[in-house]
Amino acid sequence: MPFMEWRDEYSVHHATLDFDHQMLINIINQLHDAIETRQDTAVIGMVIGSLKRYVETHFAREETVMRECRFPGFKAHARKHREIEATVSDILTLFQRSPQEVDSQEVLRFLKTWLVNHILKSDMKYAPFVAHEGRLPEIVD
Repeated sequence: MPFMEWRDEYSVHHATLDFDHQMLINIINQLHDAIETRQDTAVIGMVIGSLKRYVETHFAREETVMRECRFPGFKAHARKHREIEATVSDILTLFQRSPQEVDSQEVLRFLKTWLVNHILKSDMKYAPFVAHEGRLPEIVD
């Protein structure tokens, strides 16, 4: 059973952003698996690096969508993004310097709590503004 699973309640009703959120869940699951199977620190470091890059990519994409939809809470939301980017960057830096000082279980709990809360609380605020943007066209038979 995966550490985290996608739930319909996480959907912001924007295909690309929902896909991004699913990818973040997948990367967190990869990190969990690497830790649980006691992979080499290089492997764990690569997964944390992937998470850092995907967080940055996702936030840039999400902010573009929010700007395009004129989401009024954009500035506050973007500030939260910068805080998370800094935290994930700090986790990676600390892990690269001294992996034994990183409490892997604490990192996993933090990431899971952050992502679920961010989607359900912060992202749901923009969902009504982007609901009609980015939807995949329906295929009619």
